[in-house]
Amino acid sequence: MFRMSQDFDHKGKREFLLVMKLIAVSFALGATLTGCSGWTTSASPQNSAVTHFGYTGSALAATLVPANNAAAVSNSYFGMTIHRLVHNPLSPSNPTAPFPPFPLHTLRLWDVVNWSSLEPTDGRYDWTTMDGTIAVAKQNGVSDFIFTLGNVPQWAYANPGATCGSGEAAGPCDAPDMRAFDDFVTHVVQRYCGVVQYYETWNEPNWGFWNGTNAQLLAVATQLYQIAKDPANCGCTDGVCSPGGGTNSNQVLLPSISGIEGNLSWLDSYLAAAGSNYPYADIVAFHGYGYAQPEDIAQAVPQLRKTLAKHGLSALELWDTEASWGISTTDDQQQEASWLMRFHIAQAASGVSRFDWYAYDNCEWGTLWGPACQYSSDNWQGLRLPGEAYGTLETWIAGATLTHCDEYQDGLWACELQRSGGYDGWILWDSRGTALSVPIPNQLQLTHYRDWRNNVNLLPQEITVDQMPVLLENFRADD
Repeated sequence: MFRMSQDFDHKGKREFLLVMKLIAVSFALGATLTGCSGWTTSASPQNSAVTHFGYTGSALAATLVPANNAAAVSNSYFGMTIHRLVHNPLSPSNPTAPFPPFPLHTLRLWDVVNWSSLEPTDGRYDWTTMDGTIAVAKQNGVSDFIFTLGNVPQWAYANPGATCGSGEAAGPCDAPDMRAFDDFVTHVVQRYCGVVQYYETWNEPNWGFWNGTNAQLLAVATQLYQIAKDPANCGCTDGVCSPGGGTNSNQVLLPSISGIEGNLSWLDSYLAAAGSNYPYADIVAFHGYGYAQPEDIAQAVPQLRKTLAKHGLSALELWDTEASWGISTTDDQQQEASWLMRFHIAQAASGVSRFDWYAYDNCEWGTLWGPACQYSSDNWQGLRLPGEAYGTLETWIAGATLTHCDEYQDGLWACELQRSGGYDGWILWDSRGTALSVPIPNQLQLTHYRDWRNNVNLLPQEITVDQMPVLLENFRADD
């Protein structure tokens, strides 16, 4: 979504922000809500081998088994949007941000650059921000970049008299002139082949960022797929390409809906316009907004899979390319830290392969860095507590196999992690935000626990669990 601070305001945002503020209020009250008790426990053969946590304080309500519970959580699961690794003309008054103090595999470039900023007039390109951002990210270990189409420059509108879904006059949501689109995409792919490997067909066409028809969006998808994957557009330097091109590993992502809930009918309609099977995507992209209780996204992902299966896309990886808690009105950083950790775990346990947090240095949406717009409401400088929690969670689950999660009727969640060498761990939290006294089952032979700041302690026979996840282990992971 187009969600920057003062420098990124645009007409039509007011109504949406009101809705998101209501979500934020419900998020603040989330401690009083129940968990996903509507789930049914899987009866699959995979689940028959699951070792449940064995909590005796409440009945087991449901068990969530990932789509592939034999696969480890990859380092590539962790991605983010960072608006200003270098000076960004889209938000010139806001400071550049230091790279986060934790590893990132993927950087999504939406709201960092867009078509309008890269080609402000026909044929005149400005690559400064994109080049600089990629250079800083690569220096800090980022290997994958997602470029998202959208935000059509005014000179490239197919129908200058169109209006956007948000009600503004002719704007960046207009369908593009296809000659201009083809030329722009070809320039991007040729310049960044081998560096930018992922192309997201369009940003949130179901909500305010697309005013064209399904047929026009399919034309965009068709041309993007052909250009992005054409070997002739690789092996290029400064627009000069070797005969026949070079190795092309580019992959194309589905247009990303703004959220699963309430948007599957739009997705179904768009995919159906392509025929029985949709041929223009290698990866499914969606945005995971809209959840007061972070665990609830685990109920939505199977519904997304059902829609995808109707159109031949059931085998594709699922990537959440943009999400966070949205706008927070609570200034409760520990609550935000809890939400972030639980949201990441719930998606990984649902079979989501990658998740790009939005955003590290946005002062309104999912803020992880305090001085995102030169100030913060609580005058917090540097990494905020949810940013600290991000680094802790990455340490806990990257490279581990998340076998399943148990949910109990009183709100306790227990998710099992396994690693080679006999390591076994359980991440516990109380989704209702109360304090549960949890006896530790002897048969699990757990000896230590880590708090959300990764401090290691001896594990007592009974532990109090609240909204902040803790990791119980059968031995010290650094032993």
